[in-house]
Amino acid sequence: MEEEVKRLIIDSLNKRLVGHGDIDTVYPNHVLIEKWLTAIIALGYNDSDTELAAQDIYEMKSMLDDVSIEEIRAFVSLVSYRFPEEIMAFTKYSELREEEEESVVISAVNEELSYVEEGDFTLS
Repeated sequence: MEEEVKRLIIDSLNKRLVGHGDIDTVYPNHVLIEKWLTAIIALGYNDSDTELAAQDIYEMKSMLDDVSIEEIRAFVSLVSYRFPEEIMAFTKYSELREEEEESVVISAVNEELSYVEEGDFTLS
């Protein structure tokens, strides 16, 4: 079920980017989406607590890359600002996955993502 939720969130992120082309000069959009998804999941599992989410990501990434906690905090904060519906969708999944049937969970996730509009992405 988690893979289905991730796919729905990726679809939502792609929906936001419609009409924007590649938004970064270094990474293509699909790579950015994977990076955003990591932060969205961390925020979802941590009830949108940016510090806890940043710590979780830092623990994972610091083993692989030379990265500072400050960079990760800034990134998580940006994702928190840009993608509240996707974060809430993953939070709903996290809260309901143990107690509800899959159809109920997916419905709750879809409800949160229904507020995202095509092309609704801001760089600021």
